[in-house]
Amino acid sequence: MVEPVPESIHFPSEEKRILQLWKDKDCFQECLKQSKNRPKYTFYDGPPFATGLPHYGHILAGTIKDIVTRFAHQSGFHVDRRFGWDCHGLPVVRMSLGYCTRRR
Repeated sequence: MVEPVPESIHFPSEEKRILQLWKDKDCFQECLKQSKNRPKYTFYDGPPFATGLPHYGHILAGTIKDIVTRFAHQSGFHVDRRFGWDCHGLPVVRMSLGYCTRRR
């Protein structure tokens, strides 16, 4: 049965109710379980705040990343979200591979 829609909604309390429902049902993990046999879409997220203190740009980038991964999931992919740490660049890669000079 469908519940009647109230004429006015208190959005903060409605948001809390829905977030609690998602938490109780463990919706995020359930989505991963249901999609585990689908084609993979791996998303590497960069390090948090590698360039200093958080600012509006971090919120904007985080929102875009969330949209991309949700769209991939809704398009039938199993979305593997991984955190990457590619904030140090080529010098660290060169050192880890043992390249100490440019001659090599």
